[in-house]
Amino acid sequence: MIKKIIVLILVVLVLIPVIISAEGQGNNLPAPQIDAGLSLEQSVEIALANNRQMLIAQEGMNYANERLNEASARKYPAFSSTASYTRLDEVATVSMGPGVSGTMGDVNNAKGELSIKQSIYSGGRISAGVESALLGRTVQSNQKDDITKRVIFLVKKAYYDVLLNEAIVEVNRKSESVSKAHLENIRKLFEQGQSSRYELLRAQVQLTNIQAMRIQSETNLQNVKLSFMNTIGLPLEKSEALKLTGKLNLPAGGDGAMDDKDHSAKLEEAFHNRADLKIAQLKIDMQKQSIILAESEGKPAFNLIGNFGYEYPSRKEFLTQAWGDYWSVVAAASIPVFEWGRIKARIRQEESLLKQAEIAEMDIRERIKLEVRQTVSSVRDSVVLIETQTENIKQAEEGLRLAEIGYKNGVNTLLEVLDTQMALDTASKNYVQSLYQYNLAKANLDLVTGK
Repeated sequence: MIKKIIVLILVVLVLIPVIISAEGQGNNLPAPQIDAGLSLEQSVEIALANNRQMLIAQEGMNYANERLNEASARKYPAFSSTASYTRLDEVATVSMGPGVSGTMGDVNNAKGELSIKQSIYSGGRISAGVESALLGRTVQSNQKDDITKRVIFLVKKAYYDVLLNEAIVEVNRKSESVSKAHLENIRKLFEQGQSSRYELLRAQVQLTNIQAMRIQSETNLQNVKLSFMNTIGLPLEKSEALKLTGKLNLPAGGDGAMDDKDHSAKLEEAFHNRADLKIAQLKIDMQKQSIILAESEGKPAFNLIGNFGYEYPSRKEFLTQAWGDYWSVVAAASIPVFEWGRIKARIRQEESLLKQAEIAEMDIRERIKLEVRQTVSSVRDSVVLIETQTENIKQAEEGLRLAEIGYKNGVNTLLEVLDTQMALDTASKNYVQSLYQYNLAKANLDLVTGK
């Protein structure tokens, strides 16, 4: 039997580290394969799992839960126990006549006691504490929700930054390819005596300038990739292998025609969803509970206290050394009589803090109105910009085509060809920039409306 117990203990000791290790691994996401491509949804998931502010918010929830447990415990009886032993050098002797004497107690004294205390009435102090702790937990929950939404917005922005810079690099590479082709054509014409040295030099300068823009855009792309990796909490060393599967979305139907009705709907959505507004409203309710707590200091408190003990020598038997029990019940009341205005001053302090909380809530409402109006306008304006830049690209492409034909036929100069090429380059960059502004405005609209 003893051998079986020893074997069982050894098996448990071996398995415990394995179980703990498995539990620890279960909370982590599998390592993302960034070279296979990350979607926006995957990026958000990774960021929410790794973001330190999210971890702090979760610990804040744990703290708020324990604050509520502490406040709720005050409603229930409190038990306490004491035990003591006292050794005296000597005890008093009592003489009650010839041949009759005894000792008062014993040199050895022991006592054990159990006490119970139950609050009967606290002037609202306990209930206000519980309600305040409940509101505090709700505040913490909304703070976590607010942090979550802001992390999501930052991930979206970092994701769109990478897509924008990838698009700009692609435009610059395309412009460089076109410039190389132009330079090659002009070099052939120069060798045939059909082009001037000035035109050859001008084409070389154009190509050098575009190559510089391409190199700078590639550097910018690497920088925003590093920023993206930092935002989602992945090692910066892996940024070179980063690939994104998403793209800058085109405007949804109706985004460019937002009117006052759409603005009002978004504003109502923001008032309903915004975590910071909810927190401000909860802080008002919490401050009202603080006033109740301050007022309770001026009200009486009633407690019921019960004691049960066992002692040696017993107090019940005079002049004897024996163990004995005892018990008592106490109804205690405490009433503040005169506090020199302290309680009233405390109440006025809490009332002032309540007014501050109400003003802060009004300020947040006005800020939400401003943010929603500005963001709705940004969405609407970015849609218009996309439409104009789309048409502008078509015109720039056609202009370059005609300029190249005209240059071959001797109608247009090289400078006109290069100008139309740069116009197409600018129009292409403006187009992807407008797409970026639209996607970022939509992400910001989700943030300001608390979606």
